[in-house]
Amino acid sequence: MKSATKRVAILLGNEPAAIALNMGAIGAGLASVNPVAVGLTSKRFANIRSDFLAAVKASGVKQLQVGLKSPLSPEWVDLFEKLSGRRAHIGLSRLARYASAQGIVPKEINDEIIAGFIAAVREGSLHRKPDALHRQVSLIWNEAGQDPALGLQFVIVPSFRGPVERIDWALLTDVFKKDMNDYLSWCGVSDPFAADARSRALAPRTLRLRRDQIHAAVTALVKSGTDAATILSLADLTSPANFKSILRWRLNAVDGKPNIFDYNLGKALVQIAYEWAKVDAQGFTELKRLLGKMPVPLMGLTDKNKRFLRQFDDPAVLRRLYRLPDRLWAEVRRDLHPNFRTLAKAQAALAIAIQSYMPLRPHNLTALAFGTHLFMQEGAGAVSTLELSAAEMKNRQELAFDIAPGVAKMLIEYRDRIAPKIIGHRPTRLFVTVKGTPKSQATVGYLVCSYLKRRAGIMLTPHVFRHLSARVVLDAEPGAFETVRQHLGHKNTKTTIGFYAGINSRRAAWHHHRLVQRALETQTPVPGRKKRAS
Repeated sequence: MKSATKRVAILLGNEPAAIALNMGAIGAGLASVNPVAVGLTSKRFANIRSDFLAAVKASGVKQLQVGLKSPLSPEWVDLFEKLSGRRAHIGLSRLARYASAQGIVPKEINDEIIAGFIAAVREGSLHRKPDALHRQVSLIWNEAGQDPALGLQFVIVPSFRGPVERIDWALLTDVFKKDMNDYLSWCGVSDPFAADARSRALAPRTLRLRRDQIHAAVTALVKSGTDAATILSLADLTSPANFKSILRWRLNAVDGKPNIFDYNLGKALVQIAYEWAKVDAQGFTELKRLLGKMPVPLMGLTDKNKRFLRQFDDPAVLRRLYRLPDRLWAEVRRDLHPNFRTLAKAQAALAIAIQSYMPLRPHNLTALAFGTHLFMQEGAGAVSTLELSAAEMKNRQELAFDIAPGVAKMLIEYRDRIAPKIIGHRPTRLFVTVKGTPKSQATVGYLVCSYLKRRAGIMLTPHVFRHLSARVVLDAEPGAFETVRQHLGHKNTKTTIGFYAGINSRRAAWHHHRLVQRALETQTPVPGRKKRAS
């Protein structure tokens, strides 16, 4: 218990005497700790939490787990016998024990009692997510209360989501929404032979972004004091007065700091004014002048991406990343009864392995298909390839890779043996559900992030693999921006240098550091008196 107390203090980053015995704050602090990242197994981390709770209880300073482990009263035993399914039994077990200790029967459960139960959980345990427990217990309780024979009261299901930032579409006029939909349809070029067809269709991802930009602009205009009922068309967003109000509100929301979304929002509105609202030359010039007042964000990595990359200042983290696919794949092969979890683990291993060798943009990774992008060769010495056409790429530049032999072997085994056992046939797409339907980009991204976090202690998104690959190349060959450009498929070297010049400046500093150390280590004779002859 003494050791666990010291270890908890280390994990929280302070001395034991400086940490207040606030169980809710300590539980939240421990919930943010990834055991793998600090060199602990999940079992050891659980033991530390348990021993720490025992130490607090033995000290007598706080009374912990008030009624949370009490035996069930007869009324609750009777209720559980009537409830069917593991969900209700597991989800309501802790509440039932708490209520039994307090002498509360099931029919007396209400919002006040559940609030007291959650307060006891916060003060008497190290529960990782008390808010999630509150919502889950309320949902399961209401599900059980749908049976009138049980006579249970319904409770309020709390929501812990933050306030909605953007205006509800229902508050906008139908005339405005029709004009916006007409514009987005025109941008998509549904009929390329129409007299007023756009010269180039926007990609589906760009159309979604443009819709979000319009939504953000309308929200800013309404919050700056304009009545939503007076906004009748996109042209109302691009009048100089309204355009200025939108930019001013967005700029004040970020305390005047450069923001790439806000700057691109302004550019999008200027484009809408030119090609859809058809403003005159004077109005167009004024919009460009106002946009020029916005602070222009500098090209480079965001603070979030820099934080992701800082993990790899420790070489052990990079080794854990590169070894994870093989570990997961060994577990997949040992699974005697493969199911949807096995399929997810296999796909996570493949996604991490592919991104480690061939860093793709997330939407390209999600869309990979055998025979279309993945060309597998099984002969001795044969080379398998991954090829993306120009039409599928963001910058309309073809991209191709030779697949590493180990990754190629995993892909062939997945296609021919592992996936067919679960979905019943060879998959066409790489990332599919148990029903054979394609998985979404969000689902694939969640797979990658969750397995990296739980199994390797690494916080990383699929897109940041591209930045990590650039770092690995530049670490080995400082100044090799052309290699990075070709590897990532950038259209020109200026983009590559703009993003990763900051990383290269660190390498220049490391080189200077080595020169200083070399100068210090060089021994030079110190002049002095001659030694007297004996």
